[in-house]
Amino acid sequence: MKFGIVGLGWPGQQHVRAIKAHAKEAVLTAVCDMDPSKLIEFEGDCETFSDIDLFFAKADVEAVVLAVPHQLHAELAIRALKLGKHVLIEKPMARTIDECMSMIEAAEKHNRTLMVAQNWRYTPWCIAAKKVVASGELGEIRAVRTEWLLNFRPSFPKGSWIYNGELAGGGAIVSLAIHNVDALRFIVGEIVEVYTNALYTDDWSTNEAENWAMSQLKFENGAIGHLFTGYTPFFPPDNGMLHIYGEEGTMFFGPYQGESGLWIRSSKRSLDPDAGYERVDIENLAPNLDGHPQTNQLKHFLDSVHNGTRPESDGREIIKTIELVTSMYTSRRDGLPVRNGGKINVGS
Repeated sequence: MKFGIVGLGWPGQQHVRAIKAHAKEAVLTAVCDMDPSKLIEFEGDCETFSDIDLFFAKADVEAVVLAVPHQLHAELAIRALKLGKHVLIEKPMARTIDECMSMIEAAEKHNRTLMVAQNWRYTPWCIAAKKVVASGELGEIRAVRTEWLLNFRPSFPKGSWIYNGELAGGGAIVSLAIHNVDALRFIVGEIVEVYTNALYTDDWSTNEAENWAMSQLKFENGAIGHLFTGYTPFFPPDNGMLHIYGEEGTMFFGPYQGESGLWIRSSKRSLDPDAGYERVDIENLAPNLDGHPQTNQLKHFLDSVHNGTRPESDGREIIKTIELVTSMYTSRRDGLPVRNGGKINVGS
């Protein structure tokens, strides 16, 4: 399959790596970036474009990878789909539910594959965690907590679109913790209620781009949860990306005794209260996967296109993540819990 990549920042480079890893099934035939300096390394290997109009008019591609600012997601995805190209688009799918629906409708009208790069779904540890939960070893899931703290300033200069809430679709939730939000849906199940607070203390951020946020969650299965994120922390510590607490066990992904991994302790393994955590055998639960999630992600995209099957993270699935993020922002704005897309009547 002939691929074109639009956007050659860090995310775009991960897709370059993934395409090269699948050289028997995929080939990079064109790249596009407004910064000519990013095109130099590709000259002589594939077509290079600094103009998006020329890319769409002349690039010899069957599929387009879009790793561009959020405000361009819907516009460029729809444009590619109308031209008959399959689309793999970086997260978030788009800024609004309406933008997402327009993308889905274009994909279905033109019978093309639309897949969102929610790459945590394609990481071995995430897949293994989902299987542990489904196995019942943890018992009934009662509580979940997740966080991701990352200082954006080394990667995004002052004035970048990502600090503009109108262009990005929000702040730390949509630009960073959307990975966590989507992973919670994937591993634990649907979230039916949110209550969000946020801070706007970053002088680089405008138009309601929150730089700190936390959200209390209620899951369809009855569990409660907590999400915490921020993109301006000062040298943040290692994050507790995921902790899951069940009646019969606890599992978390992160550092333990100096090593990072997926860790578990359960009644099935030991009833000794002093027993430590054991490392989950990720390779056994998620076999034949690469440690680079974008490589696994691209394989899934290729398989979906070739087999005519729906991707794990297609538009119809990931619009649910955008709906959830939208509910978080509604809750933050109105100062009320939000359930199933509508405010809760606190007085009832």
